[in-house]
Amino acid sequence: MKTLVLVFSLLFLALNSAQAASAGDILINEVAWMGTLTSANDEWIELYNNTENPINLDGWRLIAQDGTPKINLSGTIPANGFYLLKRSKDYTGALNNKGEKLELYDNLGNLIDSVDASSGWPAGDNSIKQTMERKDANVWPASNASRSDAGWQTSQNPGGTPKNKNSL
Repeated sequence: MKTLVLVFSLLFLALNSAQAASAGDILINEVAWMGTLTSANDEWIELYNNTENPINLDGWRLIAQDGTPKINLSGTIPANGFYLLKRSKDYTGALNNKGEKLELYDNLGNLIDSVDASSGWPAGDNSIKQTMERKDANVWPASNASRSDAGWQTSQNPGGTPKNKNSL
């Protein structure tokens, strides 16, 4: 019985430690700001866990500078895994096709990642619905996010690569 209590205690501690994150641990990895060929309303945003540990997203927020969308996150993103946020299912409010500034905050209010596309999306194609993807998560941490044009590319795949490795 003591062994079982110890095992559950260690699991509880491991899950709680999964909440701690630093800037660049979770990245805004891909944005379907234009929707899909089926519907312009089929927008989505993909997050990527850039670490070897799962991270609990309870209490985290993804906010556009203009206030729409404002997304409250929950659940866990697996180590080196993806987390997909779909408009109408996980959030309301459209991404502006002319650009947005998106900021990801942890449950303590720390800025973890941001994408400053307020002067226009640096990648993606609205006519054939190719998403905007981060070029390399390991080379482009949040500290350089303001240089958004150099860290993004247009997906080679119409419809993007949701919950999968980016196209290059």
